[in-house]
Amino acid sequence: MLGPLPYFHRVAVVLAVLLTAIGSGAWIGHFTPVPVAAGAGALVGLLAGLAVAYALVHGNNQAHPARIRRR
Repeated sequence: MLGPLPYFHRVAVVLAVLLTAIGSGAWIGHFTPVPVAAGAGALVGLLAGLAVAYALVHGNNQAHPARIRRR
C-alpha cells in the first residue's frame, strides 16, 4: 500500500503501527470494568497492529508493464 520502501523505513512503519495499536488497545481495555482487560486489550491491539502493518508494508507492489504504442 505504501509502495516499495527502504528496509529502515519499513521497520520504522511497522514499529510505529505496532506501538500505536498496543497502546490504543491497552488504553481502551483500561477503561473497562474487567480487571485484566488492559493486558487483553494490548494483545488484541498487537494482533490488529500486525495485520495493519502487514497490509501497509506488503501491499500490491507488482510492477505492471507499460504499454508502448508504436506508429
